[in-house]
Amino acid sequence: MKKFFVFSVILGLFLTFAFAADSSSFGVYPDKVVIGTFQALSGPYAIIGQGMLKGMKAYFNWINDQGGINGRKIDLLVYDDQLNPALTVTDVKRMVEQDHVFAVVGGLGTPGCLAVMGYLNDNGVPFVYQGSGAPQLSNPPKEYVFPVQPNYDLEGHLIARFLVQNEHKSKIAVMYMNNDIGQQELDGIQKQLADFNMKPYITIAYNPSSADFSSDIIKLMSANPDSLVIAGLITDTIRIVTQIKQYGMNIPIVTIYPNADPAFIQLGGKAVEGVILTGWVPIPTKDNPDFTAKFDQYLKIYQKSYPNEIPSSYAAAGFIAAEVFSHALELAGPNPTRDGLVNALDTFDNWNGILSQDITFTPTDREGKTSMYFMKIENGTFVPISGWITLK
Repeated sequence: MKKFFVFSVILGLFLTFAFAADSSSFGVYPDKVVIGTFQALSGPYAIIGQGMLKGMKAYFNWINDQGGINGRKIDLLVYDDQLNPALTVTDVKRMVEQDHVFAVVGGLGTPGCLAVMGYLNDNGVPFVYQGSGAPQLSNPPKEYVFPVQPNYDLEGHLIARFLVQNEHKSKIAVMYMNNDIGQQELDGIQKQLADFNMKPYITIAYNPSSADFSSDIIKLMSANPDSLVIAGLITDTIRIVTQIKQYGMNIPIVTIYPNADPAFIQLGGKAVEGVILTGWVPIPTKDNPDFTAKFDQYLKIYQKSYPNEIPSSYAAAGFIAAEVFSHALELAGPNPTRDGLVNALDTFDNWNGILSQDITFTPTDREGKTSMYFMKIENGTFVPISGWITLK
């Protein structure tokens, strides 16, 4: 009996160590694949995190209702990091070292994503889709990190190209948040304008928490540009646009894709009429019946989990994160490993899902999405005003 007990202990330890050594299979069980995400579900950015999580859950619920992928359902572990990178690091280490998740999918926020991307890459844990446009996520490319959203530097390039080539503007002003996002947008604009032998007509860095932008707008009016780019988020962009119009300044205004949400129109009202925005997720139009059918499918899937609710753009982002991961997991086959998932993602070549459009990865290219289009707010609705624009 004693010998049998000792043998059992040794066998158990052997199996434990053998499993621990094969970390490529962590999170994969006969009936499920366990993945993790971090979202701001409380605090000032909760509206974004809650929306993104709903989009992810809606897609995974739909997949699981069909029996999952290769016979396994998706089990999503959710941590609320409040968009605090210190919490993100703690939460992600717990996901990897205690929960043994197969992958991290759809993490929200530039500070947290940048804080954990190196750790996840070093530990061979796929990090699929980040709710961020930080160019550091894709440049240089990292083996286990797969950004999807256009990065802010790229967006700056495309905005400058649109204003010069499509709108024939030459005196382009830039108001940008005095933080990494704003600076990265400005860098892209400056580099693209340099290709046209131009530079921004005036640049104004602003504090996004300010309530009054009068002094900035007076500088802008004195410069008399022919167009303005606002690299800011919803609340501060609305305040700037409103005050510009209160000063009687009539100028074409372009702002960035984080603002392409119904909340921008709802909160901005008449003040944001005529504002131009970038977009990277198509919107249904009469001229695009194929995508309109896909959008209707997206809405049906979303409302199965959240009846009668109109999804936000943040929900669309979460939905895309879930469908990119799910398609790669399907391609990884019946016995998926982390490296198998990476190899599957690297086969994406202008891949289209339901909402995902033109997603590409290779071992040396982690840009994900590199094309955008432009839309204008007309009568309280987003109306496309360009085709797809890309640098490639």
